[in-house]
Amino acid sequence: MSTQIDIDTAWILKQLKMGEQAVANFKAEATSIQHTMDKLNKQVTPDFMTRYIEVKEGLVTEIKADQFTKLKQAFVDSQLAVSAFIETDAKLGGKG
Repeated sequence: MSTQIDIDTAWILKQLKMGEQAVANFKAEATSIQHTMDKLNKQVTPDFMTRYIEVKEGLVTEIKADQFTKLKQAFVDSQLAVSAFIETDAKLGGKG
């Protein structure tokens, strides 16, 4: 039984790492966008508002909806992995 638990644990850790990576990727993208917006806020030009709107619209199109979907799926996968492990552990006599 020890081997089965070790395999399950490795799988859960892998799922959790994937969730962490999805969060890190999302955070990096958000930080990049924030830096761009900060730069825009410091610009002073006669046509600033027009340029600001153009760049803002460009950034919005760059944020793909699947980033949110991937992030959500990574959380779901991690949650399912932990639940499955707890259930397996309980079946094997653990306190789950």
